[in-house]
Amino acid sequence: MNPSRRKFLQQSLFAAGSLAFAAHAARAAAGPGPHPGAHDEAYWEKVRAQFPLTSKRVFLNNGTIGVSPYKVIDSVYEDMLDCDTFGWHGGGEQEALSALASFLGTKEEEISLTHNVTEGINIVCWGLPLAAGDEVIITNHEHVGHAGPWLNRRKLSGVSLVVVDLGKTAEETLHNISKAISAKTRLISVPHIPCTIGQVLPVKEICSLARQRGIWTCLDGAHPPGMLRIDLHDIGCDFYAGCCHKWMLGPKGTGFLYVAEDKRNVLQAYYGGAGVDTGWDLTTNPFLFKGYAESGHRYFYGTQNSSLYQGIARAVAFQEEIGRQAIEERVKALSGYLQDQLIRLHPDMDMLTPQEQISRAAQVSFRVKGRDMQKFQARCQEKEIIIRYVPENNIHCIRVSTHIYNTYAELDYFLSEVEQFVFS
Repeated sequence: MNPSRRKFLQQSLFAAGSLAFAAHAARAAAGPGPHPGAHDEAYWEKVRAQFPLTSKRVFLNNGTIGVSPYKVIDSVYEDMLDCDTFGWHGGGEQEALSALASFLGTKEEEISLTHNVTEGINIVCWGLPLAAGDEVIITNHEHVGHAGPWLNRRKLSGVSLVVVDLGKTAEETLHNISKAISAKTRLISVPHIPCTIGQVLPVKEICSLARQRGIWTCLDGAHPPGMLRIDLHDIGCDFYAGCCHKWMLGPKGTGFLYVAEDKRNVLQAYYGGAGVDTGWDLTTNPFLFKGYAESGHRYFYGTQNSSLYQGIARAVAFQEEIGRQAIEERVKALSGYLQDQLIRLHPDMDMLTPQEQISRAAQVSFRVKGRDMQKFQARCQEKEIIIRYVPENNIHCIRVSTHIYNTYAELDYFLSEVEQFVFS
Protein backbone atom coordinates (compact mmCIF):
# COMPACT_ATOMS: atom_id res chain seq x y z
CA MET A 1 0.00 0.00 0.00
CA ASN A 2 1.52 3.37 -0.96
CA PRO A 3 1.81 6.13 1.72
CA SER A 4 -0.86 8.44 0.25
CA ARG A 5 -3.34 5.62 -0.02
CA ARG A 6 -2.63 4.50 3.54
CA LYS A 7 -3.07 8.06 4.83
CA PHE A 8 -6.41 8.33 3.04
CA LEU A 9 -7.46 4.97 4.44
CA GLN A 10 -6.58 5.96 8.00
CA GLN A 11 -8.62 9.16 7.64
CA SER A 12 -11.53 7.12 6.32
CA LEU A 13 -11.34 4.77 9.28
CA PHE A 14 -11.76 7.59 11.75
CA ALA A 15 -14.40 9.29 9.64
CA ALA A 16 -16.36 6.05 9.64
CA GLY A 17 -16.26 5.94 13.40
CA SER A 18 -14.01 2.87 13.67
CA LEU A 19 -12.76 3.92 17.09
CA ALA A 20 -12.92 0.46 18.61
CA PHE A 21 -10.70 -0.93 15.90
CA ALA A 22 -8.26 1.95 16.27
CA ALA A 23 -8.11 1.29 20.02
CA HIS A 24 -7.22 -2.33 19.35
CA ALA A 25 -4.49 -1.26 16.94
CA ALA A 26 -3.08 1.24 19.45
CA ARG A 27 -3.06 -1.37 22.21
CA ALA A 28 -0.86 -3.67 20.15
CA ALA A 29 1.15 -0.98 18.36
CA ALA A 30 4.29 -1.32 20.45
CA GLY A 31 4.23 -5.12 20.38
CA PRO A 32 5.62 -7.37 23.11
CA GLY A 33 9.26 -6.84 22.14
CA PRO A 34 11.98 -9.50 22.37
CA HIS A 35 11.79 -12.05 25.15
CA PRO A 36 13.79 -10.89 28.21
CA GLY A 37 13.95 -14.13 30.20
CA ALA A 38 12.61 -17.67 30.44
CA HIS A 39 10.49 -17.07 33.55
CA ASP A 40 9.48 -13.43 33.25
CA GLU A 41 5.72 -13.73 33.85
CA ALA A 42 5.26 -9.97 33.50
CA TYR A 43 6.54 -10.25 29.95
CA TRP A 44 4.11 -13.06 29.09
CA GLU A 45 1.28 -11.00 30.52
CA LYS A 46 2.27 -8.31 28.06
CA VAL A 47 2.19 -10.91 25.30
CA ARG A 48 -1.30 -11.97 26.37
CA ALA A 49 -2.42 -8.33 26.01
CA GLN A 50 -1.56 -8.55 22.31
CA PHE A 51 -4.57 -10.87 21.79
CA PRO A 52 -8.31 -10.10 21.86
CA LEU A 53 -8.91 -13.35 23.77
CA THR A 54 -11.40 -12.73 26.58
CA SER A 55 -10.21 -13.11 30.17
CA LYS A 56 -13.52 -14.82 30.95
CA ARG A 57 -12.41 -17.92 29.07
CA VAL A 58 -9.48 -20.31 29.60
CA PHE A 59 -8.61 -21.28 26.05
CA LEU A 60 -6.54 -24.48 25.99
CA ASN A 61 -7.43 -25.70 22.51
CA ASN A 62 -4.90 -24.01 20.27
CA GLY A 63 -4.39 -27.38 18.57
CA THR A 64 -7.78 -26.91 16.92
CA ILE A 65 -7.55 -23.23 16.06
CA GLY A 66 -5.16 -20.50 17.11
CA VAL A 67 -6.08 -17.03 18.33
CA SER A 68 -4.57 -14.28 16.17
CA PRO A 69 -2.93 -11.24 17.77
CA TYR A 70 -4.17 -7.73 17.02
CA LYS A 71 -1.31 -7.13 14.61
CA VAL A 72 -2.52 -9.93 12.36
CA ILE A 73 -6.16 -8.91 12.62
CA ASP A 74 -5.32 -5.27 11.93
CA SER A 75 -3.26 -6.19 8.90
CA VAL A 76 -6.04 -8.25 7.34
CA TYR A 77 -8.65 -5.60 8.10
CA GLU A 78 -6.61 -2.74 6.68
CA ASP A 79 -5.75 -4.60 3.51
CA MET A 80 -9.35 -5.69 2.93
CA LEU A 81 -10.60 -2.15 3.48
CA ASP A 82 -7.93 -0.79 1.16
CA CYS A 83 -8.94 -3.31 -1.51
CA ASP A 84 -12.63 -2.43 -1.28
CA THR A 85 -12.02 1.30 -0.96
CA PHE A 86 -9.94 1.56 -4.12
CA GLY A 87 -11.24 -1.43 -6.06
CA TRP A 88 -7.89 -3.12 -6.58
CA HIS A 89 -6.85 -6.73 -6.45
CA GLY A 90 -3.59 -8.53 -5.89
CA GLY A 91 -0.45 -8.25 -3.80
CA GLY A 92 0.56 -9.91 -0.58
CA GLU A 93 1.36 -13.24 -2.18
CA GLN A 94 5.07 -12.65 -2.54
CA GLU A 95 5.36 -11.26 0.98
CA ALA A 96 3.70 -14.38 2.38
CA LEU A 97 5.88 -16.73 0.33
CA SER A 98 9.02 -14.94 1.42
CA ALA A 99 7.99 -14.95 5.09
CA LEU A 100 7.06 -18.63 5.03
CA ALA A 101 10.24 -19.69 3.25
CA SER A 102 12.36 -17.89 5.84
CA PHE A 103 10.25 -19.28 8.69
CA LEU A 104 10.48 -22.88 7.41
CA GLY A 105 14.04 -22.94 6.10
CA THR A 106 13.14 -23.44 2.43
CA LYS A 107 13.34 -21.68 -0.93
CA GLU A 108 10.39 -19.49 -1.89
CA GLU A 109 9.89 -21.60 -5.02
CA GLU A 110 9.24 -24.66 -2.82
CA ILE A 111 6.21 -23.14 -1.07
CA SER A 112 2.61 -23.20 -2.32
CA LEU A 113 -0.15 -21.28 -0.56
CA THR A 114 -3.15 -23.38 0.49
CA HIS A 115 -6.22 -22.99 2.68
CA ASN A 116 -5.33 -25.71 5.20
CA VAL A 117 -3.35 -28.90 5.82
CA THR A 118 -6.06 -31.07 4.27
CA GLU A 119 -5.73 -29.29 0.93
CA GLY A 120 -1.98 -29.82 0.94
CA ILE A 121 -2.33 -33.51 1.78
CA ASN A 122 -4.82 -33.95 -1.06
CA ILE A 123 -2.43 -32.32 -3.55
CA VAL A 124 0.26 -34.82 -2.55
CA CYS A 125 -2.12 -37.77 -2.33
CA TRP A 126 -3.48 -37.36 -5.85
CA GLY A 127 -0.36 -35.94 -7.47
CA LEU A 128 2.00 -38.83 -6.75
CA PRO A 129 2.25 -41.57 -9.40
CA LEU A 130 0.93 -44.45 -7.31
CA ALA A 131 -0.58 -47.62 -8.73
CA ALA A 132 -2.85 -50.31 -7.33
CA GLY A 133 -0.94 -52.36 -4.80
CA ASP A 134 1.60 -49.66 -3.97
CA GLU A 135 1.93 -49.30 -0.20
CA VAL A 136 1.59 -46.09 1.80
CA ILE A 137 2.62 -46.20 5.48
CA ILE A 138 0.49 -44.12 7.86
CA THR A 139 -0.09 -44.33 11.64
CA ASN A 140 -2.88 -45.26 14.03
CA HIS A 141 -3.08 -41.63 15.20
CA GLU A 142 -4.27 -39.81 12.09
CA HIS A 143 -6.54 -36.79 11.80
CA VAL A 144 -9.34 -37.08 9.26
CA GLY A 145 -7.58 -34.46 7.13
CA HIS A 146 -4.69 -36.87 6.67
CA ALA A 147 -6.50 -40.21 6.76
CA GLY A 148 -9.43 -39.12 4.55
CA PRO A 149 -7.43 -38.41 1.38
CA TRP A 150 -5.55 -41.70 1.61
CA LEU A 151 -8.68 -43.72 2.31
CA ASN A 152 -10.25 -42.07 -0.73
CA ARG A 153 -7.25 -42.90 -2.93
CA ARG A 154 -7.34 -46.47 -1.61
CA LYS A 155 -10.99 -46.71 -2.63
CA LEU A 156 -10.52 -45.19 -6.09
CA SER A 157 -6.98 -46.25 -7.04
CA GLY A 158 -6.38 -49.41 -5.05
CA VAL A 159 -3.31 -48.26 -3.15
CA SER A 160 -2.62 -50.25 0.00
CA LEU A 161 -2.49 -48.54 3.40
CA VAL A 162 -0.18 -49.95 6.05
CA VAL A 163 -1.09 -48.66 9.53
CA VAL A 164 1.77 -48.47 12.04
CA ASP A 165 1.40 -48.12 15.81
CA LEU A 166 3.20 -45.20 17.45
CA GLY A 167 5.73 -46.28 20.03
CA LYS A 168 6.10 -44.89 23.52
CA THR A 169 9.50 -43.50 22.56
CA ALA A 170 11.00 -42.00 19.41
CA GLU A 171 13.22 -45.05 18.99
CA GLU A 172 10.28 -47.43 19.22
CA THR A 173 8.27 -45.42 16.69
CA LEU A 174 11.18 -45.42 14.24
CA HIS A 175 11.56 -49.17 14.74
CA ASN A 176 7.85 -49.77 14.05
CA ILE A 177 8.01 -47.80 10.81
CA SER A 178 11.19 -49.54 9.71
CA LYS A 179 9.57 -52.95 10.27
CA ALA A 180 6.53 -51.94 8.19
CA ILE A 181 8.59 -51.13 5.09
CA SER A 182 8.36 -53.68 2.30
CA ALA A 183 9.37 -53.94 -1.35
CA LYS A 184 5.99 -52.37 -2.21
CA THR A 185 6.38 -49.29 0.01
CA ARG A 186 6.36 -46.10 -2.07
CA LEU A 187 5.52 -43.45 0.53
CA ILE A 188 5.68 -42.85 4.28
CA SER A 189 3.03 -40.26 5.16
CA VAL A 190 2.83 -39.52 8.88
CA PRO A 191 2.07 -36.61 11.21
CA HIS A 192 4.99 -34.58 12.53
CA ILE A 193 2.89 -34.25 15.69
CA PRO A 194 -0.40 -36.21 15.72
CA CYS A 195 -3.58 -34.37 16.66
CA THR A 196 -4.38 -37.02 19.26
CA ILE A 197 -1.64 -37.13 21.90
CA GLY A 198 0.84 -34.42 20.92
CA GLN A 199 3.74 -36.83 20.48
CA VAL A 200 6.66 -35.42 18.48
CA LEU A 201 7.70 -38.05 15.95
CA PRO A 202 11.37 -38.53 15.00
CA VAL A 203 10.70 -37.11 11.55
CA LYS A 204 14.31 -36.40 10.57
CA GLU A 205 15.24 -40.02 11.24
CA ILE A 206 12.11 -41.28 9.45
CA CYS A 207 12.94 -39.20 6.37
CA SER A 208 16.56 -40.38 6.38
CA LEU A 209 15.41 -43.99 6.58
CA ALA A 210 12.99 -43.49 3.69
CA ARG A 211 15.53 -41.69 1.53
CA GLN A 212 18.03 -44.54 1.94
CA ARG A 213 15.41 -46.93 0.57
CA GLY A 214 14.14 -44.73 -2.27
CA ILE A 215 10.79 -44.01 -0.55
CA TRP A 216 9.00 -40.64 -0.63
CA THR A 217 8.03 -38.87 2.60
CA CYS A 218 5.09 -36.61 3.37
CA LEU A 219 4.53 -34.99 6.77
CA ASP A 220 1.24 -33.72 8.16
CA GLY A 221 2.52 -30.52 9.75
CA ALA A 222 -0.68 -29.13 11.26
CA HIS A 223 0.87 -28.44 14.65
CA PRO A 224 4.65 -27.83 14.71
CA PRO A 225 4.97 -24.53 12.73
CA GLY A 226 4.80 -21.77 15.33
CA MET A 227 5.29 -24.24 18.18
CA LEU A 228 8.71 -25.66 17.34
CA ARG A 229 11.60 -24.24 15.38
CA ILE A 230 11.48 -25.94 11.99
CA ASP A 231 13.97 -26.30 9.16
CA LEU A 232 12.40 -28.44 6.44
CA HIS A 233 15.65 -28.80 4.51
CA ASP A 234 17.26 -30.16 7.66
CA ILE A 235 14.35 -32.54 8.27
CA GLY A 236 14.76 -33.81 4.72
CA CYS A 237 11.14 -34.56 3.84
CA ASP A 238 9.83 -34.46 0.27
CA PHE A 239 6.46 -32.90 1.11
CA TYR A 240 5.16 -31.01 4.15
CA ALA A 241 1.59 -29.75 4.52
CA GLY A 242 1.09 -27.13 7.21
CA CYS A 243 -1.34 -24.44 8.29
CA CYS A 244 -0.93 -20.87 9.47
CA HIS A 245 -4.06 -20.72 11.66
CA LYS A 246 -3.00 -22.89 14.58
CA TRP A 247 0.34 -22.32 16.30
CA MET A 248 1.48 -19.70 13.78
CA LEU A 249 -1.48 -17.54 14.93
CA GLY A 250 -2.26 -16.42 11.38
CA PRO A 251 -5.58 -15.78 9.62
CA LYS A 252 -8.09 -18.62 9.56
CA GLY A 253 -8.17 -20.61 6.35
CA THR A 254 -4.50 -20.18 5.48
CA GLY A 255 -1.88 -22.86 4.97
CA PHE A 256 1.07 -23.97 2.90
CA LEU A 257 2.49 -26.95 1.07
CA TYR A 258 6.22 -27.55 0.81
CA VAL A 259 7.35 -29.54 -2.23
CA ALA A 260 11.09 -30.18 -2.34
CA GLU A 261 12.58 -28.71 -5.49
CA ASP A 262 13.74 -32.09 -6.82
CA LYS A 263 10.25 -33.55 -6.37
CA ARG A 264 8.37 -30.82 -8.27
CA ASN A 265 8.36 -32.81 -11.49
CA VAL A 266 7.32 -35.95 -9.60
CA LEU A 267 4.20 -34.41 -8.05
CA GLN A 268 1.69 -33.87 -10.85
CA ALA A 269 -0.50 -30.76 -10.79
CA TYR A 270 -4.11 -31.64 -11.62
CA TYR A 271 -5.79 -28.26 -11.41
CA GLY A 272 -5.09 -25.49 -13.91
CA GLY A 273 -5.51 -21.75 -13.75
CA ALA A 274 -3.67 -18.46 -13.51
CA GLY A 275 -0.16 -19.00 -12.22
CA VAL A 276 0.06 -22.76 -12.79
CA ASP A 277 1.54 -22.61 -16.31
CA THR A 278 4.27 -20.75 -18.17
CA GLY A 279 2.05 -19.82 -21.11
CA TRP A 280 -0.93 -20.99 -23.18
CA ASP A 281 -2.77 -20.12 -26.39
CA LEU A 282 -6.00 -21.53 -27.80
CA THR A 283 -5.64 -19.71 -31.13
CA THR A 284 -2.77 -21.89 -32.33
CA ASN A 285 -2.90 -25.28 -34.03
CA PRO A 286 -2.18 -27.33 -32.08
CA PHE A 287 -3.16 -25.50 -28.87
CA LEU A 288 -0.20 -24.18 -26.90
CA PHE A 289 0.62 -25.20 -23.34
CA LYS A 290 4.22 -24.28 -22.64
CA GLY A 291 4.52 -26.14 -19.34
CA TYR A 292 4.13 -25.84 -15.60
CA ALA A 293 5.48 -23.05 -13.41
CA GLU A 294 8.88 -23.85 -11.92
CA SER A 295 7.71 -22.79 -8.48
CA GLY A 296 5.11 -23.61 -5.87
CA HIS A 297 2.60 -21.71 -8.02
CA ARG A 298 2.24 -24.95 -9.93
CA TYR A 299 -0.18 -26.07 -7.20
CA PHE A 300 -2.21 -22.91 -6.47
CA TYR A 301 -3.98 -20.68 -8.92
CA GLY A 302 -6.61 -18.09 -9.71
CA THR A 303 -7.95 -15.26 -7.56
CA GLN A 304 -6.43 -15.26 -4.08
CA ASN A 305 -7.18 -13.33 -0.89
CA SER A 306 -4.21 -10.98 -0.66
CA SER A 307 -5.40 -9.69 2.71
CA LEU A 308 -4.96 -13.10 4.28
CA TYR A 309 -1.49 -13.29 2.80
CA GLN A 310 -0.66 -9.98 4.48
CA GLY A 311 -1.85 -11.60 7.70
CA ILE A 312 0.48 -14.57 7.22
CA ALA A 313 3.46 -12.24 6.87
CA ARG A 314 2.40 -10.30 10.00
CA ALA A 315 2.00 -13.55 11.96
CA VAL A 316 5.55 -14.57 11.07
CA ALA A 317 6.83 -11.11 12.02
CA PHE A 318 5.00 -11.31 15.37
CA GLN A 319 6.66 -14.62 16.21
CA GLU A 320 10.06 -13.38 15.10
CA GLU A 321 9.67 -10.31 17.33
CA ILE A 322 9.23 -12.51 20.39
CA GLY A 323 11.79 -15.06 19.23
CA ARG A 324 11.12 -18.57 18.01
CA GLN A 325 13.32 -20.17 20.64
CA ALA A 326 11.55 -18.22 23.38
CA ILE A 327 8.14 -19.38 22.09
CA GLU A 328 9.25 -23.01 21.99
CA GLU A 329 10.67 -22.81 25.50
CA ARG A 330 7.54 -21.14 26.86
CA VAL A 331 5.00 -23.57 25.42
CA LYS A 332 7.10 -26.56 26.45
CA ALA A 333 7.44 -25.18 29.98
CA LEU A 334 3.67 -24.75 30.31
CA SER A 335 2.81 -28.20 28.96
CA GLY A 336 5.62 -29.81 30.96
CA TYR A 337 4.23 -28.29 34.14
CA LEU A 338 0.73 -29.49 33.28
CA GLN A 339 1.90 -33.01 32.47
CA ASP A 340 3.88 -33.34 35.70
CA GLN A 341 0.98 -32.08 37.83
CA LEU A 342 -1.51 -34.44 36.16
CA ILE A 343 0.74 -37.45 36.76
CA ARG A 344 1.04 -36.53 40.46
CA LEU A 345 -2.68 -36.03 40.82
CA HIS A 346 -3.95 -39.59 40.76
CA PRO A 347 -2.56 -43.14 40.33
CA ASP A 348 -5.26 -43.90 37.76
CA MET A 349 -4.12 -41.09 35.48
CA ASP A 350 -3.45 -42.58 32.05
CA MET A 351 -0.87 -40.22 30.53
CA LEU A 352 -0.81 -40.75 26.77
CA THR A 353 1.70 -38.05 25.83
CA PRO A 354 5.26 -39.38 26.22
CA GLN A 355 7.37 -37.95 29.04
CA GLU A 356 10.50 -38.42 26.93
CA GLN A 357 11.83 -34.91 26.30
CA ILE A 358 12.36 -35.31 22.54
CA SER A 359 8.84 -36.68 22.12
CA ARG A 360 6.80 -33.98 23.86
CA ALA A 361 6.11 -30.36 23.06
CA ALA A 362 3.02 -28.22 23.71
CA GLN A 363 0.14 -30.67 23.93
CA VAL A 364 -0.81 -33.05 26.71
CA SER A 365 -3.32 -35.87 26.32
CA PHE A 366 -4.63 -38.01 29.15
CA ARG A 367 -7.47 -40.20 30.42
CA VAL A 368 -8.69 -41.09 33.88
CA LYS A 369 -9.44 -44.79 34.19
CA GLY A 370 -13.11 -45.53 34.65
CA ARG A 371 -14.21 -41.98 33.80
CA ASP A 372 -16.10 -40.61 30.81
CA MET A 373 -13.74 -38.03 29.37
CA GLN A 374 -16.36 -36.62 27.02
CA LYS A 375 -18.45 -35.69 30.05
CA PHE A 376 -15.40 -34.02 31.54
CA GLN A 377 -14.95 -31.97 28.37
CA ALA A 378 -18.60 -30.88 28.58
CA ARG A 379 -18.14 -29.96 32.25
CA CYS A 380 -15.12 -27.83 31.38
CA GLN A 381 -17.07 -26.14 28.59
CA GLU A 382 -19.66 -25.04 31.14
CA LYS A 383 -16.84 -23.52 33.21
CA GLU A 384 -15.48 -21.66 30.13
CA ILE A 385 -12.45 -23.96 29.93
CA ILE A 386 -11.95 -24.90 26.28
CA ILE A 387 -10.19 -28.22 25.68
CA ARG A 388 -10.56 -30.96 23.08
CA TYR A 389 -12.08 -34.39 23.50
CA VAL A 390 -10.29 -36.85 21.18
CA PRO A 391 -12.52 -39.66 19.85
CA GLU A 392 -10.26 -40.40 16.85
CA ASN A 393 -9.04 -43.98 16.55
CA ASN A 394 -11.03 -44.86 19.72
CA ILE A 395 -8.54 -43.02 21.93
CA HIS A 396 -11.23 -41.16 23.93
CA CYS A 397 -8.93 -38.82 25.79
CA ILE A 398 -8.63 -35.14 26.66
CA ARG A 399 -6.08 -33.00 24.82
CA VAL A 400 -4.81 -29.73 26.29
CA SER A 401 -2.85 -27.34 24.06
CA THR A 402 -0.76 -24.54 25.55
CA HIS A 403 0.46 -21.46 23.71
CA ILE A 404 2.09 -18.14 24.53
CA TYR A 405 -1.17 -16.49 25.62
CA ASN A 406 -1.71 -19.08 28.36
CA THR A 407 -0.61 -18.73 31.99
CA TYR A 408 0.26 -21.01 34.89
CA ALA A 409 -2.78 -19.63 36.73
CA GLU A 410 -5.02 -20.90 33.94
CA LEU A 411 -3.41 -24.32 34.14
CA ASP A 412 -3.91 -24.41 37.91
CA TYR A 413 -7.59 -23.56 37.41
CA PHE A 414 -7.89 -26.40 34.92
CA LEU A 415 -6.07 -28.78 37.28
CA SER A 416 -8.53 -27.94 40.05
CA GLU A 417 -11.36 -29.04 37.74
CA VAL A 418 -9.54 -32.28 36.95
CA GLU A 419 -9.07 -32.91 40.66
CA GLN A 420 -12.76 -32.35 41.39
CA PHE A 421 -13.74 -34.63 38.50
CA VAL A 422 -11.42 -37.42 39.63
CA PHE A 423 -12.41 -37.36 43.28
CA SER A 424 -16.10 -36.47 42.98
